[in-house]
Amino acid sequence: MQRLATLAAALLLTVGAACADVLPVNQQPMYGDTEKAAALQSADDKFVAGIEKQGLSRADASRHAVKAGWGYWARRDLGTAMSRFNQAWLLDPENGDAYHGFALVTSMRGGAPAEVERYFRLATSRPGVAAEAHVDYGRFLWTQKRLDDSLAQLDTALKVSFTARNARAQMAFVHYLKEDFAPACTWAKGARVNNDELEPGFLEDMCRRAGTP
Repeated sequence: MQRLATLAAALLLTVGAACADVLPVNQQPMYGDTEKAAALQSADDKFVAGIEKQGLSRADASRHAVKAGWGYWARRDLGTAMSRFNQAWLLDPENGDAYHGFALVTSMRGGAPAEVERYFRLATSRPGVAAEAHVDYGRFLWTQKRLDDSLAQLDTALKVSFTARNARAQMAFVHYLKEDFAPACTWAKGARVNNDELEPGFLEDMCRRAGTP
């Protein structure tokens, strides 16, 4: 149980600390969400024109940029990851997965919870966003002690994708936090079947507390 909490903390509990450095515009979500200088706007226009010249739709190119962003995220290259998520947003502002990236990078950089949640809300309000956005939003919400809101997001994740990675594991952990051990046991069983990440011994502990074989 402690390891699961620690893993989540490494991902999302860095919220609240102020960022020490002023980041370049291309490493801020939505390029700082301010009016761009003429030179930067010109560079963006050339980037979009280059994509279109390759015969790619803006939506397709945006999806490719998100995929690249997740690759850099996995390597903890947050600057390049943010740059790719920004490109994805520039190409298609309706791509919810770009906002999901904004939320996670902002969190890792110590953004305030309200800022992190803003991007999660933008992500999950977009049609077609990956189920993982709801899973990560649910995980963020329990770190904020909003357990029922967390369960609602995790439930949505499973509606989007019945096999959503770690949704069941997070469901089990939230029920553990609520001291509802019977559903924690049930969800942990489902998590194991789905090959979710579970703390060693967590399933057995929840079912023992629930009095379930």
